[in-house]
Amino acid sequence: MPEPDARTTVENFFKAFNNHDNEAYLKTLHFPHFRINGQGQIRITEKEADFPPLDKTLSFLTEKEGWHHSTLDVAEVIHASEAKVHFDIQFSRYRAEGKRYAVHRSLWILIFKEGRWGVQARSSYAP
Repeated sequence: MPEPDARTTVENFFKAFNNHDNEAYLKTLHFPHFRINGQGQIRITEKEADFPPLDKTLSFLTEKEGWHHSTLDVAEVIHASEAKVHFDIQFSRYRAEGKRYAVHRSLWILIFKEGRWGVQARSSYAP
């Protein structure tokens, strides 16, 4: 079954996010990429070149929330096939002193295409 490879992609997403590694971060995604936030707003990014740079996202989180890093707490497979896996995700956000200040649930859909697993869509209750 494809779950271990798809799960590695999820783990790599969080590693790249925390390491401010835009190149590695983009390698965990597929395009067009869909994100539905906690207010129900949908952002569709058609191609990689149009995706906001990771440092812009991280600067926003740091300034607005005092974000320092995130952890992947849960990545439970809900449904899986050879080409698609749905994950029930829980992640936490932490400040520099190590205090957790937010926990978010999310549904992630990973697709196997172009010879690799990538996150195609995310729906979370995070802002």
